[in-house]
Amino acid sequence: MKKLKSILGHSGAILTLALALLSPFLLFGWFQKAIDAAGLRISPVFSGGEVARAIQRDGYRIVVYRPTLRGSPLQRIGPFVQMKWTPAVGLPKEVADEVDLDGDGTPDVRVKFNPANLVVDVVPLDRRYRPMHSAGVTSFAALIARVGDDIVVRFPLETAPSRSDRSPERKRAGFRQPPKLASLFKPSI
Repeated sequence: MKKLKSILGHSGAILTLALALLSPFLLFGWFQKAIDAAGLRISPVFSGGEVARAIQRDGYRIVVYRPTLRGSPLQRIGPFVQMKWTPAVGLPKEVADEVDLDGDGTPDVRVKFNPANLVVDVVPLDRRYRPMHSAGVTSFAALIARVGDDIVVRFPLETAPSRSDRSPERKRAGFRQPPKLASLFKPSI
């Protein structure tokens, strides 16, 4: 009887372990449907945002994404625009493109990079965009990287003037200006 209990206990432990290891693979479709039904999406900060348009060139394509703005006041990543050159094998040795980002027919930026060593220069032709010279990843809003068979370039936007606490509308509405951070740490004498 003691040997039977030992065999049943060990068999149960092995089956439980096997079920624990296999359950993520067996239930993956169910988890995916549950996440889709919940309406959860990957943040545009990580995905680059929604695709706005694709521009066909000789041997490659440029995918332009919509601008990704700051999601919350506490978010550290500034606003940016992402572009993707695909396929990387079809790119010339030195890529130099003038790209229309907003679809109005005039180029907004001049992007120049070398696909071999991944150093990019972005020259804005419109005041809404910031210049950038980057080798690799300098920040999440300013980077050039090879992702699979694509070259992804992100460059920062000029931040739009926000409604500050000093605006007349906010003063009339009763908002007061918060104290400056430095004044909170002044030593009292």
